[in-house]
Amino acid sequence: MQIELLGKDAINAQKALEALSLTKRKRMWLLKDLGRWERSMTRSRLRRQKDVNNQKFEKRKKGEGAVLSSFADGMEPYVLHDATMLDLTWRQKTKGRKAAVHQSGLTQTITAQEHIKEQTKRRGEPDYSAPCTKEQAIALRRLGYRVRRRDGKGWNKPSVRNLEKRLTLGQAGLIIRMLRTGKEKGKQSWKIHTPQRQMMGTKTQKVRARLIKNIEKARVKK
Repeated sequence: MQIELLGKDAINAQKALEALSLTKRKRMWLLKDLGRWERSMTRSRLRRQKDVNNQKFEKRKKGEGAVLSSFADGMEPYVLHDATMLDLTWRQKTKGRKAAVHQSGLTQTITAQEHIKEQTKRRGEPDYSAPCTKEQAIALRRLGYRVRRRDGKGWNKPSVRNLEKRLTLGQAGLIIRMLRTGKEKGKQSWKIHTPQRQMMGTKTQKVRARLIKNIEKARVKK
């Protein structure tokens, strides 16, 4: 979120000129105060789970937990351009980009290759030759996976422990996919929709009132 002292959305021309006539130190105080105030307003919206129009955030597709709660931390007001502009964003650039997606809403296409690259970056390269995990073994049993009996007469449903010894992580993953989809390869691309949840952006008239009030304070401030 950015606000300029000379911006028409912030204050009228007369007050803008008064603000610009303040010392740099006072302009920094003016903008820092505005940034901390907006940060407090944003955190309040996140706690209440309501956007700038006082409408409830769209809920998660799965689960009943609060959305965007992690964005309450890490916000920082930065004063830029010789103390004439405020930029309220997140210290972590990645978090700031994610917040921007939620603020505006976005539908994007993700490829399997991109997904694998991201997961590898977060969790490391998987060892497909490692033993099948317990979670995979449980999934295989639930999907009805069976193996031929040694005498060739009928089929057995292996135990979780047996599957962990019998299969590798890569083999188990392939079998699970085949049982679920009937295909060796999963989807190669899919769309992810992030609904718009405007957590930032106090109404212009409130921002203007705050600025005008603080310009008067700054003029007498030592």
